[in-house]
Amino acid sequence: MKELFQMLNDPRFHLLYGVTQRFSTGPEPRLVRLNREGFKLVEGVKKKTLVYPRMRLAVHPSPQKGDAFSPIFGQITEISERSIFVEAVEPDEKLRQAADAVEKVDLAALPDRGADLAKILKGLGLNTRSLGQDCKTLIINGLNPDPGVAWAEPMLLTHLDNLKAGLDVLRRLSPAEKILLAVPKEMRLHYHDIEVVHVPAWYPASVNALVIKAVTGKEHPDGVGIVGLHNVWSLGRVARTGLPLIETVLTLGSYTHSGNYIVKEGSTLGELLHFANIELRNGDTLVRGGPLRGESLDRLDRSVTKGSTGVFVVEAGTIPPMEGHSPCINCGACVLICPARLSPSFLSRNAEFALHERNRAEHIDCCLECGLCGYVCIARRPVLQYIRLSKYKLAQADAAARLRELQIAAPQSPMASAAASPAAAAQGGE
Repeated sequence: MKELFQMLNDPRFHLLYGVTQRFSTGPEPRLVRLNREGFKLVEGVKKKTLVYPRMRLAVHPSPQKGDAFSPIFGQITEISERSIFVEAVEPDEKLRQAADAVEKVDLAALPDRGADLAKILKGLGLNTRSLGQDCKTLIINGLNPDPGVAWAEPMLLTHLDNLKAGLDVLRRLSPAEKILLAVPKEMRLHYHDIEVVHVPAWYPASVNALVIKAVTGKEHPDGVGIVGLHNVWSLGRVARTGLPLIETVLTLGSYTHSGNYIVKEGSTLGELLHFANIELRNGDTLVRGGPLRGESLDRLDRSVTKGSTGVFVVEAGTIPPMEGHSPCINCGACVLICPARLSPSFLSRNAEFALHERNRAEHIDCCLECGLCGYVCIARRPVLQYIRLSKYKLAQADAAARLRELQIAAPQSPMASAAASPAAAAQGGE
C-alpha cells in the first residue's frame, strides 16, 4: 500500500504544469492520412483528385460524426477502406481560388438551436456527440486528460476568446440549465459568465466520472453531463473562423521534451516528431494519446485525428518490458489502485480466455479505462488492453442481438410468408 501511495504522489501524475509553453503552430504536412472508416466519399473524390484546404472529402451517416475535409493543398494518392492519403502539392491559381471561395458560416447570426445547430456543426467537421447532451447540469472538464498532456492550463489562461466563443455556441446546443467549468484547485481562475469549480489535479482525477463526483459529490448523478475542454476549444475555433475544423491541439512529448502544438488533422506521427526534434530510437514505444490511456503504434505513417490529445515517445528502459506470456500472480495491486473499485485482474483473466459474459456480471462497463491497473501490474500484463478487448467483444455481441431482435420483429410480406410455409418448403424440395 505504501508503494501505491508513493506512486500516486509521483509528480509525474500531477496534472498541472505551469504555462511554460503555450501553443506553437505545427508543421505543414507533406502527407496526410485521414480516417474514412464508415465515411461515404463525396461524389468526384477519387484517386488523383486535386484538393484544397477545407474541401469536403467524405460524410459520415451518423448525425454526431463530423464530415471529413482536406487540411492541405494536395493530390489524393490512395483511398483504402480505412484511410484517404493526400500528398502535398504546390497549388496553381485555380486551386487557390477554390480555397479562397470556401464559404464562411456566421454561427452567431444563425437562429438555430439544438439539433438544427448540431447538424450545421457536423457539416463543419465537428463531432457533436458530447455537445448536446440531454442534461440539467453540464460540466466542462478543464483538466488535462492524462499525465504528460499539458495543453489544458495554457488553453484556459491564454485562449479565452476561443473558449468564450465555444461556450456561447455550447449554450445554444445544450438544454442544460447550468454549465460549470471544473479546473484544478491550484488555479485561481475566474470567468465572469460561468461558474468555476475547483477539483483535485492528480491523475486519475481528470477521468470524466471522477470529475463529476468531485463536482457533485455523487457517483452517477441523474441529469449531469460532461464535455471535454478540447471539444469546447474545437467548437470555438469553428465559431471564430466560420470555417470547417481541420486542426487539433495536442502535446508532443518524450522524457526530455514536451510542447503544445496546433496541428493539421491527418498529420503523420513521423512528421510531428521530426518537427518537434523528438528522436525515436530502437526499443522506444510510440503512443498516440496519453501515456497511460493511449494506444501504442508500430508505424510512423499513422496519423492524428481531430480528437487526438497527444503523441508521446516512451523511451526504452523507462518502464519494464512485457516478455512473452505473463500470468496474473494475484498480488492485488490493481484491485487496490482501481478508482472504480473493480477487480481488474479478474476482468483481464476472463478476457484472456474469452469469457466475456462473465465480465458483464462483474460490471466491466464501470471501468473508467484510466490505465492505472496496467501501470502497477508487477507481472507486466496488458490489463487495460484485455479489458478494452472484452468491452469490444461484448459490444459486438449486443449489436448482433439487437439485429436479431429487429429481424424477428420485422413484419413479413405475404409472399415471404408463403415462401416460408411448410407447403412451399415441400414444393421447393420436389
